Amino acid sequence: MARLLVSVRSAEDARRALAGGASIIDIKEPAKGALGRASFDTWEEVRHVVPAGVKMSAALGELTEWLGDDRPEIPPRALEGFSYLKVGMAGVGPNWEEEWYALSGLLDARRVHWIAVAYTDWKTARAPSPTTLANADFNFHGVLFDTWDKSKPAAWTPELFDAAELFRDRGALLALAGGLTADRLDEIASFKPDIVAVRGAACEDGDRNRDIDPARVAALAALARKLPKPEPF
Repeated sequence: MARLLVSVRSAEDARRALAGGASIIDIKEPAKGALGRASFDTWEEVRHVVPAGVKMSAALGELTEWLGDDRPEIPPRALEGFSYLKVGMAGVGPNWEEEWYALSGLLDARRVHWIAVAYTDWKTARAPSPTTLANADFNFHGVLFDTWDKSKPAAWTPELFDAAELFRDRGALLALAGGLTADRLDEIASFKPDIVAVRGAACEDGDRNRDIDPARVAALAALARKLPKPEPF
């Protein structure tokens, strides 16, 4: 039994996702890439329509966007109401570990859990491999396996399964994304994810740039609930 995370780009998207039964509302801007950061105004607008009992997460873009003097300025209290934060590792350099620590210190998100992003196409993204992330000296609350290149879905290889098990051994939540559709959820059953994360599959006509479709969300939520439960630690 997995929970369904739906990525939204607006308050109206969030309303539609909630109407369909989404368990987690994630905010990102699909036009800005795999983990495109939405505006802080959008964060505020979505926060106003999500009930207190529903968890929220936010995509922060790529780590490289937070390096240097032109990094985004976060308004006071911007992180209030969020349970999870995630940032991508595409294009990072050899010092990515200390740069990630610097970002976590900059945000000072004491009440927010960090989610590692393991790109399934890490070679294309020029990012650390999922196995490298799983062995890093970070206290991640969970991991999201996702694709950087949104033109094709993830290929769920034995190597990815082994990396997921390494995260599991550390007690991390496991979230799977990467072009998942209702027809492809069976492919990830052996992973026993805690969370199934979608954008395109929850949108009208399966187009990630269109509005969220509550009927699609409801169908995906029902299928996610049928996935095998993760083994208790």
